[in-house]
Amino acid sequence: MKIKTAYMGEIVIDPSTLMTFEHGIPGFEEERDFALLPIEDNDVFHILQSTQTEALAFIVTNPYTITTNYNLELEEATVHALQIKDEKEVAVFAIVSLKETIARSTINLKAPIILNTTNKKAKQVILNNEEYAIRHLISSESQKG
Repeated sequence: MKIKTAYMGEIVIDPSTLMTFEHGIPGFEEERDFALLPIEDNDVFHILQSTQTEALAFIVTNPYTITTNYNLELEEATVHALQIKDEKEVAVFAIVSLKETIARSTINLKAPIILNTTNKKAKQVILNNEEYAIRHLISSESQKG
């Protein structure tokens, strides 16, 4: 399947690898299917690219690579909606806002994307944890070490 992407032009992807957001992503409810694309020479960040809208792409990463103190408990409704049977099926991503420098870039720890890696169902959830911010500075983590 061919899709037009925001950063890589037109590419061919395997339709079986698509992530499906049954209710879209907040703010983009009509967008249901996304491809998780690697970034060349970068193992930390990926592109979450809409298959419908070329310009709609998010930079995402596993939040555990950015912060060591990240804990989330999935609500039963999310587990049910994504048909999660085992925690090994769960992948977690967070949207990154890249700025001029990494020091000014932020990660959204408040609203992670949860993916069932078995059936490719995904959902962005809002955590009820006040410790996590929508714009958590990535650089604040590297200064803690």
